[in-house]
Amino acid sequence: MEFQLSAQSSVESIAATFAALGQPTRLRIVRLLLSAHPKGLPAGEIQQELDIAAPTLSHHLDKLRQVGVITAEKDRQWIWYSVQSETLKSLIDFLYEECC
Repeated sequence: MEFQLSAQSSVESIAATFAALGQPTRLRIVRLLLSAHPKGLPAGEIQQELDIAAPTLSHHLDKLRQVGVITAEKDRQWIWYSVQSETLKSLIDFLYEECC
């Protein structure tokens, strides 16, 4: 019984991650951050590159951070964002788990 609960929890977590990635702006953010992997980008560069208002960008970055797709690291006055490649890998692994 405990295994089923943890498996269900895992599926719910993965579904939440896919839901976060299912929003077009967030997907653009992740793709941009992947192009700068592993260093990442400061929020200002993300905002400039994608032409997003600061409050909107902050909201999307927070959603991606909540589900573990990105991390944020403060460096002096800037916050750098980078992709958690292990999270993306686990999503792909989940999709292929029953296959091949």
